[in-house]
Amino acid sequence: MNFFLDLLSHRKFASKILTILIISIGALTAYNLPLVEKPRFDLGKGDIVTVYPGASAKDIESNITSKIEKELLSISGLKEFTSTSETGVSNISVVLDSNVSDPNAVYQDIRDALARVTDLPAGVTEAPTLSIKKSYSLDFMVAGISGDVGYKALRDKAKDLELALRRVEGIGEVYTVDLRAPEFLIQLEPISLRRYGLTLDQVAALIAERNTLISGGRLETLKNNPELMTSAELDSIEELREMFISFSPNIQLKDVAGLIEDGFEKGEVYGSINGNKSILFDLRTNESADVISTSNAVKALIANQQKLLGDKYTIAIGSDLSEDIQEKARIVQDNGLVGLGLVLITLALFLDRRIAFWVAVSIPVCIFGTLALLPPFGQILDVFTMSALILIVGIIVDDAVVVSDKIVALVEEGYPVDKAVTQGVKSVFPAVLASILSTMIAFIPLLFLPGNSGKLVYVIPLTVIIALCFSFIDALFFIPAHLKGILSKKSQVKKKPFLDLSALNRLIEFVIRNSKVALPCITVVILTLGAISYKSLSFLFFPTDGAYLIEISAESNPELDLDDVWKETQQLEALIKSTEEVNYWYGEVSSPNSYWVISLTPPNSRTRTAEQIVEEWEEKATQITGLAQIEFDIDGGGPPVGRPVDLRVVGGTDEGREKLANDLTAYIESLEGTSRVRRDLNAPAPQIQAELQHHWLKYYGISANKVGDIIKFAIDGQRVTRIFNGEEEVYFRVALEEDDKSLKELDNILVRASNNKLVPLSELVRWKNADAEAQIKHFNGERVIRVSSGVDSTVTDPVAVFAAVQETFANKEYGGASIIATGQILETQEAQQGFMIAISVAFIGIALLLILLFDRMRETLIVLTVIPFGIAGALFILFLHNQVLSFFSIIGMIALIGIMVNNSLVLIWHFKEHEAECNDTNLLDFVISGTQSRVRPITLTTITTVAGLIPLAYGLGGYDNYMSPMALVVGWGCVISMIVTLTVIPSIYLWTHRKGNQSASATNDNGEEKTLALD
Repeated sequence: MNFFLDLLSHRKFASKILTILIISIGALTAYNLPLVEKPRFDLGKGDIVTVYPGASAKDIESNITSKIEKELLSISGLKEFTSTSETGVSNISVVLDSNVSDPNAVYQDIRDALARVTDLPAGVTEAPTLSIKKSYSLDFMVAGISGDVGYKALRDKAKDLELALRRVEGIGEVYTVDLRAPEFLIQLEPISLRRYGLTLDQVAALIAERNTLISGGRLETLKNNPELMTSAELDSIEELREMFISFSPNIQLKDVAGLIEDGFEKGEVYGSINGNKSILFDLRTNESADVISTSNAVKALIANQQKLLGDKYTIAIGSDLSEDIQEKARIVQDNGLVGLGLVLITLALFLDRRIAFWVAVSIPVCIFGTLALLPPFGQILDVFTMSALILIVGIIVDDAVVVSDKIVALVEEGYPVDKAVTQGVKSVFPAVLASILSTMIAFIPLLFLPGNSGKLVYVIPLTVIIALCFSFIDALFFIPAHLKGILSKKSQVKKKPFLDLSALNRLIEFVIRNSKVALPCITVVILTLGAISYKSLSFLFFPTDGAYLIEISAESNPELDLDDVWKETQQLEALIKSTEEVNYWYGEVSSPNSYWVISLTPPNSRTRTAEQIVEEWEEKATQITGLAQIEFDIDGGGPPVGRPVDLRVVGGTDEGREKLANDLTAYIESLEGTSRVRRDLNAPAPQIQAELQHHWLKYYGISANKVGDIIKFAIDGQRVTRIFNGEEEVYFRVALEEDDKSLKELDNILVRASNNKLVPLSELVRWKNADAEAQIKHFNGERVIRVSSGVDSTVTDPVAVFAAVQETFANKEYGGASIIATGQILETQEAQQGFMIAISVAFIGIALLLILLFDRMRETLIVLTVIPFGIAGALFILFLHNQVLSFFSIIGMIALIGIMVNNSLVLIWHFKEHEAECNDTNLLDFVISGTQSRVRPITLTTITTVAGLIPLAYGLGGYDNYMSPMALVVGWGCVISMIVTLTVIPSIYLWTHRKGNQSASATNDNGEEKTLALD
């Protein structure tokens, strides 16, 4: 080992070449890495969407949703699944267990389950498929095209724009809203059908039979082997009109159809961009795309298309994630540059300029070295990676400072340069290695945090660990080699006046000499402040104080058609438009549910928070008529989307579930600190039910399904066949004329019996007015009512609210209904458990490392005493700055524990290294002088760490609601670490060794040899 250290620490030229090489490779890698908002990972979520046009919510539930859910219940690895059955569509969202080792296997099981559902209604033209959600496949931009023109003209331009967008490099998927499929609409006249003795389904079958395109293979007997096609496609209105449906007598389709036209399917949703009715494009990047570059390319395309279209059309942007990424990247970069500048200034003030230069070079070596290794670990450049690099700017110079300080100290003592370098590296090698390993051990458990929160921050510990490896290499091999060249020159190392720490040394001496009083006082003060702070802090793992997105959902009267709903929502659109902090927005308006996503201006450019804006909107929303259940949610940007308190009332009887939901809503409203309490209203939709006359069905030999199909044909129509027109499918829809959809006309519709007799529908059904559910929601296959709320983080937190709910409703019976927590509550509980395990594992790992290093329990326990001081200090820092206990502040605590252990470890190692100089008469002076010898490096490393992090902590270059609390804890925590290391640790060391000496003295009184008990 000594030979190896000597070999590497004396290679000046090789060190310089390697330094340049690492920086160059890292810079090249960073240049080519795509910049995104969050790390790329599988969210463990997916959606299953099944479209069944015209079907009621109950029909969707019974014939689609429940059948799929039955298969999903048998799949291992599913944490939960929720579903919504509403008119025309079934939407099932699945969430995987966070501890699933192979998500792809679970996804395949889900696909296999979908394949087993083979008895879906005939009206379901496309089989249900699973759409997997990943962090990089979420929408990064929503754009839309609008214009004061007819829908066909607008759609033509939208289709051209869609094709152009798909060709943009970096675009992975383009989802559209209100880009309706083209179709031929054939509206039949009931009176004509009766005249000719035809039925709806009969005409539909004839159209499907007539529309044929069949390949007959190749005629090898002819020249060129031409392909033979049997073509009877109906590709024009004229062909449809002239089509014969009977020859005895001759009847053409135009004889029984009141309307035959080429148009588009009925619109189910309107898109809105900044208040204008638009066709929307939801854009998503591919896996390797750079969001900012892709966004710029899309904007350039939009600008060019807008120029070509002129003023008749407007292409607008309703959401652009790249702006948020650029803003966050700017915040991190600006704070990082300010912090780096402060670190460099600190080094220049406290160290000889030649030494300061090479210590400063450690920063780009570690940063660019880390960036060079991120791609092999499957990582890219994102805001979290950049923040992690800032976190270590001050930390990575610590080891370089320790090594350089030791070498310079030996030179000042008269050692030759070669010997000073060799001896200096050897003397600090165990302590530096142990300090690096202890910090790694503190961060390694964070690699295994559960859930999407753990996946989100995975890159932070990974980045820190890689950077620490480079810091170790730089400190023990590069720095000594660089210093050898500097110190070999005759010029003396200049003392810096800023390193006159005599006053601090005197204070430390005073504290240690009076440790019997000082130690209890310092301990009581720090731990008491920590305990008080802990009781005062709220748990909000994902705060929203820096949020820039607001989501709005609203319910409208189910009786309203889409155009009426659009008119009602204009009141809400006007409210959004009148708010100056709004940058832009987009929405999807449908009946009965509509939603909007509003992008605010950057947090640093406005005076109001998203929470304050929502409070104003909620007050004004009470004056909006025509919309019920207007719900405002703030998206904080973290992994658990949705409301802070998100509860589901599941199962049981309908009455019990309703009563529990009502009682739960009232209880949450009564709790202090809750806000915007909402529960699913699910307003009933008017419905006319057709009660089948089963005795007549049996008499005529007509199936219930046939009657249902006839009614569906009559009202919404059904797609019966299709053709391909270029790249698009064009469907043929058969229905009744709009004027013939009254109950009176429906009664006269003919149904063909098994004996070929035509039976009027009035003989087979009775009409009944009723109210039906517009939406039916399930949780894990059971009916559910959602109850949710926001929280005031200064008063309470989601976990506390749920705990109160559990205590209140634990012993109450509601017909079998129960309360289940989802969303942020589960994420927070999961994260808390993960952190407890992480801290425990880190503590045990650091303890084992210290035992291996010192081979004694006493020194190990002394070093470990810094941990409760560190946690208490971190809690006090958060309390002092009016912060909440968040996910990232706890990560900062764990980082702080590693730093505090490092400082204490190096000090105790110094005592161990020089224990031969200590005896029972000079123990006090030995501890004081040993502590004072560490004042300069500890002070310098503390100042550099604080200087590197304070800009991010206070947002000097812009505030980030996630990273700033973490930097705050680590930055000011280092100051507490310095105080504890230079006062508490030596005092405890002194106290324990005095106790040992007393034991030794007592043993000596019994006639044994007196020794100083250092073991």
